[in-house]
Amino acid sequence: MPHSRDKAWTCTSAKIANTWTADFTVNGKRFRKSTKQTTKAKAGEVAAEFLRQAQRNESPVRKGQMTGLRQFAEDRFLPFVGASSLAQQSKLYYQAGWRMLKSMPVADLRLDSITTSVADTLELKGTGSNQNCALRTLRRMLSLAHEYGILQAAPRIKLRKENQRTAVWDAKSEETLLKLAPQPLKDVFLVCHDSGMRPDEVISLRWDDILWNKSLIFVREGKTRKSTRHVPLSDRVRNALRVRAQHAKSEWVFPSRNKKCKTGHITHTAIEKPFRKARKDAGLPKELVLYSARHSFATDLLDRTGNLKLVMDVLGHESVTTTQKYLHPALKNVADVVNQRNEGRAAEVVN
Repeated sequence: MPHSRDKAWTCTSAKIANTWTADFTVNGKRFRKSTKQTTKAKAGEVAAEFLRQAQRNESPVRKGQMTGLRQFAEDRFLPFVGASSLAQQSKLYYQAGWRMLKSMPVADLRLDSITTSVADTLELKGTGSNQNCALRTLRRMLSLAHEYGILQAAPRIKLRKENQRTAVWDAKSEETLLKLAPQPLKDVFLVCHDSGMRPDEVISLRWDDILWNKSLIFVREGKTRKSTRHVPLSDRVRNALRVRAQHAKSEWVFPSRNKKCKTGHITHTAIEKPFRKARKDAGLPKELVLYSARHSFATDLLDRTGNLKLVMDVLGHESVTTTQKYLHPALKNVADVVNQRNEGRAAEVVN
């Protein structure tokens, strides 16, 4: 392969281990990559393509050698997630996202073939929240591929619209469910409704997390940095957990009966099935989900305190915008507030 030079780049080659390696510099950046070719002529063709790619600000790759999404997920992304310092909930989130993606045609595409348009046209199933789980996972995978130098740039992945939850548990619906809910669903629901904890946070509670004397529950970890927090321990939750503590034989408040369970505590799946049955037997709408108990807690807390910052801290949110999505402020007292404001004004208007 001839030695080439100009002001923008230089290109040389050397035969190493019976294959030719291209060694060139473009705008001060050096590239050294094996052509995987044993003959000089074929190596020259590959090196020339490497050079053209580098001049277009692309990472030099051999044709047909770009990593596919499935291979990247299995070889790089999932091991990265497992070894990272991400919160456990975030790791589970990305793993769930990949489970949705791996059964779709996009999993067999090359990384450089996944564009904004491709992501935007993915036929994802489930709610907007579930769809965005897959899209956020795809976005993180492509971003990681960019960090590793596999992609020159990561495409912009647009998220889907999520419908805001509006259903909340009122006194009647709560009472109806609790009459039919089996254990441990009943106690899990009570903790969610009285503390604002996420269901996944509740099922992973340890007895050491219950601060009886301070009427607090310590949440060890969650989706964000602020998820580590203290939440209230109400009297009825205290009473329910006292009963449960009398028979405790595990560090977990809600231990799993499955000896093969890796976590040691029950899973979200273990309470979701009995919840759906209890909801159906109670004749409650499908819009009422277990997670709605967290929304009800946030709504009631804001109605009674008017303190959005307090609600934000108890829910463990880093952004006020996120907290506002959870709130469904009651309007029943708005007219009274307006009337109080207008006291003394009516006469002035008449006069």
